[in-house]
Amino acid sequence: MSGKVVLLGAGPGEWGLLTLKGAEIIKKADCVIYDRLLNAKFLELTKAGCEKIFVGKENHFHVMPQEEINKLLLQKAGEHQLVVRLKGGDPYVFGRGGEEACFLLENGVEVDVIPGISSSVAALTAAGIPITHRGLSKGFQVITAHSRKDKASDIDYSKLTDESVTLVFLMGLSHVGEIADGLIGAGRSKSTKVAVISNATTNHQKKCVGTLDNIAALVTEAGLVSPATIVVGEVVSLNETLGFFESRPLFGKTYFLPKIKGFEYGLKGSKATRSNELEIRLEELGAEVIPYVAGQIVPKKVDVSFLENASESDVIVFTSANGVKAFFYNLFEGARKDLRYIPNCHFAVVGKKTFDTLASFGIIADIISTKQSGANLAEAINKRVKEEANVYWLCAKKVSGGFEESLDSRFRLNKLVSYENISSDAPIEAATKEKILACDGAIFTSGSTATTSIDALEGSLPDCLYSIGESCSNEIRKKGYDNILEAKISSYPGIVELLLAD
Repeated sequence: MSGKVVLLGAGPGEWGLLTLKGAEIIKKADCVIYDRLLNAKFLELTKAGCEKIFVGKENHFHVMPQEEINKLLLQKAGEHQLVVRLKGGDPYVFGRGGEEACFLLENGVEVDVIPGISSSVAALTAAGIPITHRGLSKGFQVITAHSRKDKASDIDYSKLTDESVTLVFLMGLSHVGEIADGLIGAGRSKSTKVAVISNATTNHQKKCVGTLDNIAALVTEAGLVSPATIVVGEVVSLNETLGFFESRPLFGKTYFLPKIKGFEYGLKGSKATRSNELEIRLEELGAEVIPYVAGQIVPKKVDVSFLENASESDVIVFTSANGVKAFFYNLFEGARKDLRYIPNCHFAVVGKKTFDTLASFGIIADIISTKQSGANLAEAINKRVKEEANVYWLCAKKVSGGFEESLDSRFRLNKLVSYENISSDAPIEAATKEKILACDGAIFTSGSTATTSIDALEGSLPDCLYSIGESCSNEIRKKGYDNILEAKISSYPGIVELLLAD
């Protein structure tokens, strides 16, 4: 019995424009067959073991002809329960989704379709051009300019003369001049406004605005690349007024961001994110992020019976959010206990992120460091806790210096290794190193990610290095780099503030 194939529209490229339903189906997929025109990060949503097959097309070069794609979908439907056919834009807007669906149905395969946001609308929006606007456009037409043999499509321009209708041409970058000439030949004024938007909704978005008479020359001069969307009509006049997308403060910036694949654990109903929160925030501000998984957090078994003897003066310490999650994982899953098992003692944390993670489990920290530093937290404990006490430190297998050395000798320190950061040994490809070298900066949010990624890059670092705090900066200096800008507040918001001020 064959499985099910879902035709999924991935939208025009921006992460947030993938639908919620689309994201959920990708997570469940046993096999994803995908095109070129999508955000590669969508594939990060796939579960372990998901088969991923690229069949993309670019400028008349087909990795796999459509007929072969149809056969591949049929084959994989026989091998998997759920196959996702991931397409840029919407499957039924010049995406040949209808052909694939009909073929599969004819061969007895169950098919479903999840629509996506078409670039025919999204590209214009990102460029500040409403596809309809009262007084300027009462409707729109979407036309494909794609051809099989590098020739313009057989377009009847005589049907495209209504100036109150916005015209949108897809897949026609190489035919901009022919389209302009065709419209002029059909009677449209040479001064009719035109815009061409390249890589719409991405950090690389670029647009040319002109008229039918000069748009071809402007596009050539600007060096626009596909994918591109062509829009003709008076609505183009609003592109500067409504161009919010390109006015974001970090638009056009690119940053290298090594990150740790965290141990995901939380209370039921807690919100899970696709990625590093800093990565998401930078993209919201318009930046492109080149990520690198520098390591993975693996929880370690901890005997939580120490809680039975803890007193009110004792301190439980977390120097990272991973320590918090690993502790509660051992408490809830390992010991099968709940919050009532935890005594009335002090809780101390490094930074706001660790504070928030602890709070998500129902406990508000008594002591929080003012810097992203174990030494700073130790100093805070020294001042706050006056009597002798046990300090239970839920920490990583490898810890950076500072906390233990700065803790007052009156405290009895118990180091409880609750997780291990296993560094990545995955190499960084030469092409990626070149992109990283050309970045506006590299962002380091911990000493371990800095050490691992600097080693992996083998010197291919951009000119500016951004650090989340003092201990992280020290690890970067150990690698021989001094071109560091350090966040005033040791947190993700502190990093963002640093980038915006730079």
